[in-house]
Amino acid sequence: ACPSTFESPHRVGHPCGTGAPARGPAAAMSRLDMGPTLNIHKLTNVEAQRIMLILEETFTKLSLLSFVPPAQMPEDRVLTDLVGPEIHQVMREQALLEQQYDTVSNPSAADAGKGLPDFETLDDELRHSSRVVARMLLEDRTIVDKLEAVQGGSFERDASIVKFLATLNELKHQTYQKMSTSVEEEKSKEDFYLEVSAREEKASQMLRALQKDLKSEKAEHDQEVSALDDTISKLRTEIEHIRSSTAADIKNLGDSTRVQKDDAKQMWAGKEQSLGDQLAALKAELLQTAQKNRDAEEQLRKRKVKNETEVEAWIGKYDTEVREKVSHIKAIRKEYDEEKRQLHWYEEYFARVDAERALRAAEQRKLEAERAKEQAQKAMLAHAAAVIQRIWRGRQTRRELEKAKKGKGKKGGKKKGGKGKKKK
Repeated sequence: ACPSTFESPHRVGHPCGTGAPARGPAAAMSRLDMGPTLNIHKLTNVEAQRIMLILEETFTKLSLLSFVPPAQMPEDRVLTDLVGPEIHQVMREQALLEQQYDTVSNPSAADAGKGLPDFETLDDELRHSSRVVARMLLEDRTIVDKLEAVQGGSFERDASIVKFLATLNELKHQTYQKMSTSVEEEKSKEDFYLEVSAREEKASQMLRALQKDLKSEKAEHDQEVSALDDTISKLRTEIEHIRSSTAADIKNLGDSTRVQKDDAKQMWAGKEQSLGDQLAALKAELLQTAQKNRDAEEQLRKRKVKNETEVEAWIGKYDTEVREKVSHIKAIRKEYDEEKRQLHWYEEYFARVDAERALRAAEQRKLEAERAKEQAQKAMLAHAAAVIQRIWRGRQTRRELEKAKKGKGKKGGKKKGGKGKKKK
């Protein structure tokens, strides 16, 4: 939130500062809408320059804000004369808002936060005040010099804001490099970053586990020391009680009980000696326990170093196995491509053979169809010729029969006529 709104993140309990309670950052971050991830490589040159200008302005304002004293203002009168009443009033309001924000953000100070605005209201007011102060410092940068002059050079910026500014500056350079990096280079860097992040996460988990063990050991040690302190306190109380009771007895008995007094003194001296010896023994035991705990802590540190070394060895082994697997996959893929190329050649070859066979079969079927058609035509012509011949022969036969009948008729007529004439 701070890089975009120019707030002051160097206060403890501030949404962007270190050491803030869980409620403060969670409430501030829950209201942010980060939006979809931008594809930097699709930005134009003008858009990239605008982004870099915004980052540069943000870094400048945050650097100026880091010189404002946290949660208090030094030498009010002197500072008012140097920077003016209006600027001094703005800074006082900023310090007051930071104090109220610190109180409301701290769960342990719930009673002290009564009567103050709620967290969201203070968060909005602090954002607005931080913007105003940042803009004011940017317009007149001599204010920072005047603040340092008032404090006599004793003010040092908080380590958290210095670290934050260094991180923001590095982020700015990374953003510029990302905008000027190609897609392939960015992909390679991202893969490397993910790998390093995974390793760092594993190492962090192991470190947290070891720190948890160390914390439990320290807690047990503190409990033992506390128990020993309680024992020593009880013994001292007993000694004081014995001293007071002995003094009272001496005062009451007086001279009449001198013998008893001497006995009491001897008894008291012996008891004091025994208690002193017991106290010395307890101190020796305390030193021995402390040494034992130091040895245990040293063993845990050695175990931590050993575990980190083993983790690095496993990571190296994993990288080697992955590279071997990648090489094996490349070899198998190369064989697969070669076999696929041969299969494609065989498919094309047999496709041509099948096409030629189909063409020959089609030509054969066409030839057989033409032969069948020609035979059918020949058969039809032969049948037609036979029919024509039968018809012709029938006509010829009928003509010859008619001629034969006509010839027989003429011969019979001539014979009848001759006989008649003769009778006449």
